[in-house]
Amino acid sequence: MATESAARGAGELGALVHQAWAEALGHDEFTDEDHFFQVGGHSLSALQAVRDLGAALGRRIPVRLLFRNPTVRGLAEALAADPVPEEAVVVGASGVAGEKRP
Repeated sequence: MATESAARGAGELGALVHQAWAEALGHDEFTDEDHFFQVGGHSLSALQAVRDLGAALGRRIPVRLLFRNPTVRGLAEALAADPVPEEAVVVGASGVAGEKRP
């Protein structure tokens, strides 16, 4: 079932999201349901969080995804449900930036 697969993917992504938030916020005193901007987040820390998360996942993540999904759980679920677009630019195995995803 697609929903079950997305939930499993969100669970695996939750730890990555939590880590990116902790680094961006400078603390890890938040739950999966806490709102990013209510636990000390601001626009620059949001940019840092999505940059670090994108680097960990090997994909570009628009900051608006965090703004629309401001909890760890919500962001992880959104990432699990949102496949990488075909036109996404990634670094290929040869290390050459700008290759399109196969």
